[in-house]
Amino acid sequence: MIDRSHFFSSPVARHTYYFLGYQLLSILAHLVILSVVIFFHFLLDHRLADIQDWIFFHGWEILILGKLLSLGVMSRFLGILSIERSPLLHILSVSKGIFRIEVLTSMVIMLIGLMIVGKPLLQPTYKWSFYPLLISYLGNFVLLGSDALVVLVLNRTIPLKRKRWSLEVVFFSILSFCVHKLIFLFGLKWDAHIVFSFVLILYCLRLRGEFVWLHSLLLIAGFMAPLFTLFGLDPLWGSRFSPFAFSNGVTTLEFSVFVVLIIGFFRAKRLNLIPS
Repeated sequence: MIDRSHFFSSPVARHTYYFLGYQLLSILAHLVILSVVIFFHFLLDHRLADIQDWIFFHGWEILILGKLLSLGVMSRFLGILSIERSPLLHILSVSKGIFRIEVLTSMVIMLIGLMIVGKPLLQPTYKWSFYPLLISYLGNFVLLGSDALVVLVLNRTIPLKRKRWSLEVVFFSILSFCVHKLIFLFGLKWDAHIVFSFVLILYCLRLRGEFVWLHSLLLIAGFMAPLFTLFGLDPLWGSRFSPFAFSNGVTTLEFSVFVVLIIGFFRAKRLNLIPS
């Protein structure tokens, strides 16, 4: 018989409690910010359509602020697990990791593959504007990076067996996708490719042995965020403010195939099946 008391106090369960709590904090922060925004719009006697448009065009600012607020609150709870006064900053300082060339190789391979499959073209109606590109990049960076940071802290403070790590990666990726899709019902590109983006980013937290953040940071900052921003895969705005768009359309199927191939490449490198 399964010992229920042991199960609910296991590392997997504790990770789930904290990660789910963080996602609930994100929802709460988002609702509070939206309530304040809507309140002031109604004071100014704005139409409902104008309010909806404002929320859509400033959705990334709202998400960034909500994520930072929820991270600040979550850091207080995570402090219970650590003797450090600032567990997030401490873990960032001690878990950088060593750069591995296979991460850069995987980014180049996936980019070339997506370019070949999707055949991106410059959008004929695109008008250059720096701010939408900047805020889209920052928003995607915070969206992907904040969840990865929480998972990193949980695994550094509450160790998890490797055989359960893969299940956690998939489960937390799906959970994060569902929560954000619930928050941004009006998002134009909240497709399942976001799930596979999370899977790859979380997987990179533990390429070799210990949990480190360098590889996931490189993947987000150097590949995922620019890809979403520049090539019309932005989950909130789609291709509305992107200079390029895939003429063939990159579906979840193509994206997932590349992610699975990259993870297979990482595993082969870890097992020394591919020479350095």
